[in-house]
Amino acid sequence: MLTGATGFIASHLLPALLAEGWSVRACGRRPRPDWFSAEVDYRSVDLTRPEELETLYDGVTHVFHLAGASSSTSTEEEMHRFNVVATQNLLAIAPAGLERFLHMSSTSVYGEEVQLSVPVTEDVQPSPSRGYGKAKWETEQVVWARAEAGLPVIVLRPVSVFGPANTKLLGSAVLDTAMEAWAGRRTLAVHARPIEQRLVHVEDLVRASLHLAGHEAAAGYAYNVVVPEYPSSHDVAAILAAAFGMEVEVDDDPTCGASYEERAAIHRQMLEQGMESRILLTEQRFRFMAKANRNNRLSVDALAATGFHFARDDLTPAIQETIEWYRDRRWIITR
Repeated sequence: MLTGATGFIASHLLPALLAEGWSVRACGRRPRPDWFSAEVDYRSVDLTRPEELETLYDGVTHVFHLAGASSSTSTEEEMHRFNVVATQNLLAIAPAGLERFLHMSSTSVYGEEVQLSVPVTEDVQPSPSRGYGKAKWETEQVVWARAEAGLPVIVLRPVSVFGPANTKLLGSAVLDTAMEAWAGRRTLAVHARPIEQRLVHVEDLVRASLHLAGHEAAAGYAYNVVVPEYPSSHDVAAILAAAFGMEVEVDDDPTCGASYEERAAIHRQMLEQGMESRILLTEQRFRFMAKANRNNRLSVDALAATGFHFARDDLTPAIQETIEWYRDRRWIITR
């Protein structure tokens, strides 16, 4: 069973499961997506409503629990309800014979304010500092409680995930760049202070999910999922700028570049010219690249010990391919 089946990560995990021969029951709050193949058993359910879940586990051996709500589009109450409460309800009726329950958490559980031992290992005591991280950590406590009762649980803690169909984070930074290119700017301004980034391509996250779900000794542990290379905001900006024929301009002003009002006006123009309104327009320009994190570096020793290796660790072509995917579907447009 795949929860959160209409989301970004699931849009890659579902085809991968089918390709490996799994029979998939998918569930989500939205109506059945048109792109789902006929072989997918789709249930439109709200995990926060226990009365809708009575037959959800019929015939299920493995659960890939991706459902949740993020800080980009949700209030703190919604994050609690769709992460914590939904998971409580899902686990309350989990059958004893379930072979694996893979829960998609986040490295945001570690927090940014309290200094942890770096590189951060999965057994550290997290100290989440923001609403999303707190909700994900509270959700993990629900999952670990069931693990102590004998449920074979695997917890993945990915960093910022990017790739085709992503609508926020790096996707929003791509949109910011596309808008300034649309407006005729030849340079892409970026703050002079470089900020270390951490990324993982969605294909690698999917591969890690399938790998761990089938690994005999993986249950009972959490796994950081991040390519162990840390580009700076300048590095990412250079890749984005090159994709739009621009040059990076380093600026001492942390608010450099187009204002929100300018960007919103450009965004409206692009929508009028046929751009799809799919990628999140953030109030803060390059919000994704502006967050410094004292606990940025993470250990991936636990994941590596299972025999997993990253395949999409070359950032430049991975971002370029993502941008081309957006262009092909008019999620961004160029003149």
